[in-house]
Amino acid sequence: MKRLALALMCLPGLAFADGVSVENPIIPLAPPGVAAHAAFMSITNTGDTPRQLIGVSAPAYAMAHIHESTEKDGVAMMSAVDLVEIGPGTTVTFEHGGLHFMLMKPKAPVSEGDMIELSLEFANGEVEQVTAMVMKRHKAHDHSGHGHDKHHDHKHGS
Repeated sequence: MKRLALALMCLPGLAFADGVSVENPIIPLAPPGVAAHAAFMSITNTGDTPRQLIGVSAPAYAMAHIHESTEKDGVAMMSAVDLVEIGPGTTVTFEHGGLHFMLMKPKAPVSEGDMIELSLEFANGEVEQVTAMVMKRHKAHDHSGHGHDKHHDHKHGS
C-alpha cells in the first residue's frame, strides 16, 4: 500500500485533494526577460459540495494571483479574480484567454523542464499542492506572459 501511495504522489501533472483533482498543470515558457508568467490547468470538483478557490501562491515567485482575460468591444482586458466557484462534478479550466494563474517576478530564472510548486487555496481552509512543469509554448499566438508587469498592486492574501 505504501508503494501505491508513493507512486501516486510521483505522477506528474495530476494532483488530488479531498474532493478535488487537478490535471495538466503547466507553465508556458515565457520569453527571456518577461517578469510575469501564466499557469494553466484543469481543476475538477469530485465531491458533493461546491468548492471556492480563493487564491494561489508560488514560492518561486514574488506574487501569484488568479486572473481572467476577457474581451469587450474588441478590447482585451485582464482582471484579478477573488473567487472561482467549482460546483460538484464540474471542471474549471484555467487556460490562455480565460481564467489563469499569474505568477509575477520569478525569484530565479525559469527554464524549460523546471518544476514549479503552486499552492491552491480554498475557502474552506484546504490548500492543494500542485507541481506545474515549465514547457515550450505550442501556439504562436499565446501571449500569456506579456503585458502583466503592472498588475503588482493586486492584494489577494498571497
